[in-house]
Amino acid sequence: MSDRDDTGGPPEISSARVGSPAIRVDADDKSTGRAVYVDDLTFPGMLHAALVYPGCAHARLLGVRPDEAIRTPGVRAVLTAQDVPGENQVGVLRSYPDQPLLPHDTVRYSGDAVAIVVADTGALAREAARSVRVDLEELPGVFDAVEAMEPNAPRVHPEREDDDDRGLVGNVFLRERVRKGDVDAGFEEADIIVERTFRTHHQEHAYLEPLGAIAVPGEGSSVTVYGTMQCPYYVQKAVATALGVPLADVRVIQTVTGGGFGGKEDVPSEICACAAVAAAKVGKPVKLVYTREEDFERSSKRHPMTVTYRLGATIDGTFTAADIRIVADAGAYSTLTPIVVFRATAHATGPYEIPNVRTDAYGVYTNRQTTGAFRGFGQPQTIFASESVVDEIACALGIDPIEIRVRNGLAVGKRTATDHLLDESVGLPETLRIARERSGWDEKREAFAGDAGRVRRGIGVGAIYYGVSLGARGLAIDGSGAHVEIEPDGSVRVAIGGTEMGQGLHTVLAQIVSDSLGAPMHAIHIGHVDTSLVPDSGPSVASRTTLMSGNAVLDAVAKLRESMAPVAADVLGVTAEDVEFGPGRVGTRERSVTFAELAAECHARDVATVADGWYKAPVTTFDEDGQGDAYAVYSFATQVAEVEVDTETGAVALVRVTAAHDVGKVLNPVTLEGQVQGGVLQGAGMALYEIMKTEGGRIVTPDFATYILPTSVDVPEIEVAFVEEPYSKGPFGAKGIGETPAMPGAAAIANAVSHATGIRFRELPLTAERVKLALG
Repeated sequence: MSDRDDTGGPPEISSARVGSPAIRVDADDKSTGRAVYVDDLTFPGMLHAALVYPGCAHARLLGVRPDEAIRTPGVRAVLTAQDVPGENQVGVLRSYPDQPLLPHDTVRYSGDAVAIVVADTGALAREAARSVRVDLEELPGVFDAVEAMEPNAPRVHPEREDDDDRGLVGNVFLRERVRKGDVDAGFEEADIIVERTFRTHHQEHAYLEPLGAIAVPGEGSSVTVYGTMQCPYYVQKAVATALGVPLADVRVIQTVTGGGFGGKEDVPSEICACAAVAAAKVGKPVKLVYTREEDFERSSKRHPMTVTYRLGATIDGTFTAADIRIVADAGAYSTLTPIVVFRATAHATGPYEIPNVRTDAYGVYTNRQTTGAFRGFGQPQTIFASESVVDEIACALGIDPIEIRVRNGLAVGKRTATDHLLDESVGLPETLRIARERSGWDEKREAFAGDAGRVRRGIGVGAIYYGVSLGARGLAIDGSGAHVEIEPDGSVRVAIGGTEMGQGLHTVLAQIVSDSLGAPMHAIHIGHVDTSLVPDSGPSVASRTTLMSGNAVLDAVAKLRESMAPVAADVLGVTAEDVEFGPGRVGTRERSVTFAELAAECHARDVATVADGWYKAPVTTFDEDGQGDAYAVYSFATQVAEVEVDTETGAVALVRVTAAHDVGKVLNPVTLEGQVQGGVLQGAGMALYEIMKTEGGRIVTPDFATYILPTSVDVPEIEVAFVEEPYSKGPFGAKGIGETPAMPGAAAIANAVSHATGIRFRELPLTAERVKLALG
């Protein structure tokens, strides 16, 4: 597909309509090296910052001695907690004020930065940071969330008061629950009950571009912050808090962002606030960019979880009751754990209708790295547990694993664990059908069971559902804005509040604008987020950005069409009601003008060609018993994994994945397929490879040489299929897909390995060592 016509100029009509495979609008810049990342930026007089780390996971901070660093030529300043001009708090959730920007009395994990060094170069700043002496009195640490719940465990936040009535005692700072039906009666009805405990561990986001920020002081107390991030409005609040200035004095501009996966949701607030405090102190621009090792040590991770899952079923495979206990390791600070645990709790049963449910989930402090958002947001851990138990019950009853999912799966007219009656856009049954058919499930399930050699094959399934956007716990910030402006030559500038981080958002939004406004794709220019252009649009997380930004753009476009249609009607001699906005042209089937001609005419007549749009998510609910319409709509997916297990070595090879995803409406099949392919590999990493090793709370695998990730040679054959069950409130019927591709894979792979070996695994990852030990 070309963006040029035969004359060498841009085509007037783009073929990249909604639903077609448009070329990514950022493809040229990223493939040729023209994309400008935060570390590519420089400003006159810019200085560089580095952070000072304590070297241990839990200690009283007795003092910081920067004398040697300050004497070093080229070092401009060393800042500690007392140099923070505003409030020394950086946690994203203001209801959990437990995280200082710079600790003043206690170090709670090895990534707690105790000072900021500012120098002429980055290398000098890092060298000087190593010379700063930190006086500590080490304290006992706790590095396992289940152990941290014990009464005699070391307390990570002894200053926090216990709440015995709510069960928030010691290191337990959070509890969520679901109560539906009569669980005890449901288990009495069951013919079979399976109870198992599962464990998952840290997972690193492994984005290509490490975290980085530049803070540039302006007039008075104003500052502009540039950075790689997912949530510029979080950063704006954090910087304003640390500097003690109004939000209007803080402008945040997202730079080209080299991946996020949730890891650039909350942590950029820390690095940007550090850069801003340093810039305010020295009165010059300050750049702070992490090394890869720093990024590993200081960035958030996927929550390690211990999940105990008890499920009852009748002899025909109908589920009667579920009792689930989730313990989530938050690390040293709460960060986004309350939201992650809420989502894990609401979805813990999996995509099944179960009449009686009891779920209790806990957020627990430890002296480990902070945990936060990661693709799937707390669900892949519980999915591993639920899908394993569902498989085990199916095998015990002699029912095909996909068949038992079909019998119990959610569909229109059924209710979720939170008692949400589903009335539209439920594609689970179709994803199960397609995954079964295209994977050759029935034939392979039977054929693989007969393997008896050294290498044995297995096939397994994982099914999921995912509440799109923030849901009931995030309703207060679940809105999004857009600004659309048409120039006299017909070019269109679009500003949005959602961030492009590699997922293809700008391409999809350009297609939405083109299809709805009539401007050709090449004329549409979508910029990275600038908080001075669009009001607070919440975070770019939870598969919400296409839904929210897309609807905000459509709102703005509707206003522009209303003002431009009468002009087109007057020029063409038709009624405004007859005017249609098509790709590149505006008018009727018989008479039309190009979009550029209409734009010029509107400007000549001084007709408004600029509009703002806004979209707020539908109302959602989640009461004290975890009942209500927790999310407005859900995405569904089924993945089937095929593996080969070497019984001599324990090595597992992922051979093939069939991925069927309900996305509401396909806006761009190419970007969607890329999302699924990447998610499959992240699921494979969680299932088979990724181990974050620590000693005394400090990471000893802090780089890509020691932290093992799937590589190109590990990529299986991936077949992707999309199910379209349109959502009435989505742009063109679309929902979200950002999270779901990474969610069912680990469970499907674990079930496939169990099929191949006859052994159930209850801890991830399934490394060769773990599998070999199980084979005995």
